[in-house]
Amino acid sequence: MNMQEDSHRSSPAPNLSLPGFLSLLLERRRFIIANVLVVTILATIISFVLPKWYRATATLLPPKQPDLFGALGSVSNVLKGIPGAIRLGGQRNSGYNYFAILKSRTALEAVVERFNLIEVYEVADSSMELAIKELAGNVSFEETNNDDIVIEVLDRDPRRAADMANFFVQILNEISIRMGTLEARSNREFIEKRVEDARAQLKVSEEQLRAYQEKSGLIITPEQSSSVSAVGGLYVSRTKKEVELAILRRQATSENPAVKQLEAEVGELSRRIGAIPEAGMTSLRLYREVVIQQKILEFLIPLYEQARIDEQKDMPVLLLLDKAVPPERKARPKRVIIVVTAFILSFLSGIGVLLLRNAAARQTRAGGSDVGRLRTHWADTKRELLFWRRQERGRE
Repeated sequence: MNMQEDSHRSSPAPNLSLPGFLSLLLERRRFIIANVLVVTILATIISFVLPKWYRATATLLPPKQPDLFGALGSVSNVLKGIPGAIRLGGQRNSGYNYFAILKSRTALEAVVERFNLIEVYEVADSSMELAIKELAGNVSFEETNNDDIVIEVLDRDPRRAADMANFFVQILNEISIRMGTLEARSNREFIEKRVEDARAQLKVSEEQLRAYQEKSGLIITPEQSSSVSAVGGLYVSRTKKEVELAILRRQATSENPAVKQLEAEVGELSRRIGAIPEAGMTSLRLYREVVIQQKILEFLIPLYEQARIDEQKDMPVLLLLDKAVPPERKARPKRVIIVVTAFILSFLSGIGVLLLRNAAARQTRAGGSDVGRLRTHWADTKRELLFWRRQERGRE
C-alpha cells in the first residue's frame, strides 16, 4: 500500500488534454475577453495619440550625356569600362557617388540649418550631431532598377516633408556641380599644359625644318610624307594613352588592373616607336617631328576646348523626374496593424496566463496532498510513541 502511494506521489501531474484546454478556455472566457478588450482599447487609444508622420518622395534621373572622350569619338575602352570611373565632366558611370553626397554631413547639415530641425526635433542641448542623426533616420535614398534615384523624407508636417525632399535635390545638384567644376578645372589645367608643350615643340620642329630646308634645298616628297604620317599616328596613339593614364592615376592606385593595362599599352607603343628605323635623312626626321606635333595638337586642342566648356557648366547634374508634393495620407502610425497586433498578442498572452495559472494550481494541489499525508503519518507516529511510553511506565 505504501509503495503504491509513493509511486502515485512521484508521478508527474497529467498534462492538460484538448477537451480540458477547451473547458478551461470556456470557464475563463471572461478573463480572456476582458484582457483582449482592455489591451485592444489601449492600443487603439495609443495609435490615435501617436503623432502622424508623412512621407514625401522625389525622383531623379541621372545624366545620360557622354563623357569628354566619348564626345570626341576617341574614348579608351579601358577607361570607359572602369566601374565608377570619373568622367572628365565630373560625372560617374553609376549613381553611387550621388548617394555619398546625399548621406554626407555637408548635405545633412545644410538641411538641418535650412529647416531649423534642431527646434523641430526638440534636440537636447541644441546638438547638431543629434539633429543630423535623427534626420538620417527619417530619410532614405534608393536606386531603382531603371537607375532612377528616389529620395524619401519622413516628417510630421506634410509640407515640410515635401520641401525637405526637394531641398535634398537642390543640395545634390549644387554639390555635384561644384565637384564637377573642380574636376573639370583640374583636367583643363592638365590638358592645357600638354597643349602648350605641344605648341612649343611644334614651333621648334618647324623652325628646325625650315632652317634645314633653306640650307640644303631639299623638299619632302608626298611619298615620304605618307610614311611620316603613319609614324606620327603612333606618336598620337601613345599621347592618347598617356593622357588617359594620367587621368586614371588620379582616381586609382598603381595596382589597379586598368592602370596596369594602360601602362602596358603605353610601353608597347613606345617599343614600336623605338623600333622604327632612322630614315637616314635629316630632312625626313625633321619633317616627321613636325607631323607628329601637328597630330598631337589635333588631338589635344578639341580636348582642351571641351574641358573649358565642362569647367563653365552650371546646369543641374540630375534631372528632376517627379517633384515632391505634400502627401495627403500619413505614412505612420499604421493604426490597423497596431490594433490587430495588440488583439492577437493579448489573446495569446491571456491563454498563456491561464495555462500557467492552471499548471501552478495543479502543482499546488499535488503538493498539498503530499503535505496532508505527511501530517497524518507524523500524527500516527506520535500516537505510537505515546503508546509505547505508557506501556513502559506501566511495567515500572
